[in-house]
Amino acid sequence: MEDRSPARRDLTLLLAGAAVSTVGASLTLLAVMVHLADAGAVWIAAAMAAELVPVVLLAPLAGRLVDRVPNRRLLLASLVVQGAAVLAAALVGLDRPVLLVAALTLLGAGSAVTNPVVAALLPHVTGEAGATRAYGWYSAITQAGFLVGFAVSGVLVEATSVRTAILVDAVTYALMAAAVLALRTERRPSAHDDAHASVWVGFTRLGHDRLLLVGVVGLALAVLATVIVNVAEVFFVLGDLAAGPAAYGLVTALWPAAGIAGGWYAGRLVGDRALFRALALASVVMGVALAAAGAVVSLVAVGVGWVLGGAAGAVQRVAINALIRARTPDDVRGRVFSAVSGVFQAGNLVGLAVGAAVVGLVGARSSLLLSGALTALVGVGTWVAGHGALRGADRPVPAPADADLSGATAPGATAPDATAPEAHRT
Repeated sequence: MEDRSPARRDLTLLLAGAAVSTVGASLTLLAVMVHLADAGAVWIAAAMAAELVPVVLLAPLAGRLVDRVPNRRLLLASLVVQGAAVLAAALVGLDRPVLLVAALTLLGAGSAVTNPVVAALLPHVTGEAGATRAYGWYSAITQAGFLVGFAVSGVLVEATSVRTAILVDAVTYALMAAAVLALRTERRPSAHDDAHASVWVGFTRLGHDRLLLVGVVGLALAVLATVIVNVAEVFFVLGDLAAGPAAYGLVTALWPAAGIAGGWYAGRLVGDRALFRALALASVVMGVALAAAGAVVSLVAVGVGWVLGGAAGAVQRVAINALIRARTPDDVRGRVFSAVSGVFQAGNLVGLAVGAAVVGLVGARSSLLLSGALTALVGVGTWVAGHGALRGADRPVPAPADADLSGATAPGATAPDATAPEAHRT
């Protein structure tokens, strides 16, 4: 009988590190939003975009790195970059918005690598059979981190300062790096397949799988519509509802709180059909939730809408990651995850630009209503467009015969030559 204790140990380390790091990330997110609230919607949108632009522009290169460099080493390097960026934001970025945006851009460059490398590494920690459940646990634990972070961030900012909150985030990156150093699992990309050497293989792979293409495009459009809320939210809560930073933090915490349950549920879905249907339905639910929150000017209404939206967002993340894992060979998986991340963040960027304009033109409440309606329509469209593709679902995409799908690499194993020749809240 196979001993799964090393896998459990490494999964626990990854989950614990991610939870702590996510607490810190939520501190920085809320602190930056509060700090820039008086500067207006344009600076808030610029700060958000600063973390997204590198993910879009660096997607081909980041995916190539994930499929060429041992993943534990790569993850550690990206965490160091992110920690340095947060430290710079705290020490020199708060005095001038342009410096803060620059620091957040560096943070985004680290995220361009961190996100796909974690997605590609998890199946090696748990084994392919346990990957969907691992994605569910990872989503749930990161949402728990956001829950704690958002619950205390407003209070921390009010009790201390924006700078203190961001400095705490820098410490959490060091803790995450320590967890990664303790991992025994390694994903050592192969260097044997020249046909998969292109940095663009992640994008071309999507074009050859209709179900993945519909799912990714549908979710990207849903992200574009939903992210309008990211710009409107702070003005809606602090302005329309006349609440303070503490209330803003507590209300925002309801989103990741519900995401814990959503991630747990989605991690138990089996088969491509169930995953795709959950993906489309989640967009509909999220849209209805956001529209309902904007229809009633009340903290209670926002709370209910954020609970439904948070659960739906977690289902979206787990479902798309599980679909990519199931339908993509391991040797190009890093580039596919990176390509998908780039597509989603492009949707984020467009949504932020639209959000800044819409909030300035019609106000926060109307922006929330518009975002909800568009997201629900996208969900319906995804369901309709994917109906034909579902007929061929649940047929696994075979991995190359020499791809390592065995999980953890034994300590001391020889790595291939890595120098030779692949998820706002939503």
